[in-house]
Amino acid sequence: MATIALRVPTVVPDQPNLLGGHCYIVFPEPVISVRELIAEKVRAELRKARAGGVHASSIALLLPDGSVVGHGPLDEQLAIAQAWRGFTNGHFLLVYEGKPMVDLDENLTLNRRTSIAFLCPNAEPAVVERKRRAAA
Repeated sequence: MATIALRVPTVVPDQPNLLGGHCYIVFPEPVISVRELIAEKVRAELRKARAGGVHASSIALLLPDGSVVGHGPLDEQLAIAQAWRGFTNGHFLLVYEGKPMVDLDENLTLNRRTSIAFLCPNAEPAVVERKRRAAA
């Protein structure tokens, strides 16, 4: 089976052009769990933050308030665990083909037309404003 590359946006209501709000992820297999998809999104956002600064990434929107992310391998694992916790606590939603996911262990089948979005309805306006100012 060929690899699948998908655009995976982070969306904040009333913020149509969220800076650093999307990334592309390459999936080697067509089936992935919600848990692993969240981990891949965090890894992709951390790569963007390392390459272009925090303003180039939406990682802050996926982690609970006050989370600090470093650049080492342990920091990556901690950020992934914090994002899993944020998902289970409703900090953000993972929307797959228009349907919100609720279980970390649920499997998703991917193809080139799959629609995935990380929706952050409770994003603090201050976090979004800091990202906008940092990019200016």
